[in-house]
Amino acid sequence: MKQLAAVIVTFVISGCDSVQFNTNLGAYTNTKVKAASVREYTAEEIARYQATSLGFVEAAHCQKKPGDRQPSRQALVDNLKLRVQRLGGNGVVVESCGKSADAMCQLFIECRGMAYAVPERKG
Repeated sequence: MKQLAAVIVTFVISGCDSVQFNTNLGAYTNTKVKAASVREYTAEEIARYQATSLGFVEAAHCQKKPGDRQPSRQALVDNLKLRVQRLGGNGVVVESCGKSADAMCQLFIECRGMAYAVPERKG
């Protein structure tokens, strides 16, 4: 009986050598790393640097039904940071985040900011 169990376990284990696990962890981690390379500043803080303005960035989410997932402010700021990073920047000043409702969305959430290339040291 023990020998039969050992044979079955061997076949099961050897049958699993071609099993692959696919996740979106790589994409999630890549996004988090890129967003982490961008620092959030206040308007007062950014004024202490000789930062170069790269333009406006915005991130939004439309919650179409009451039961749909509602992102946090931090999720939208992370999205802003990703957009700043794509512009070649490393700093963002979040100017506003707000919620509203409209004909298309049960709840519309939007954050806006200014992207900056910030030097390593203060000017």
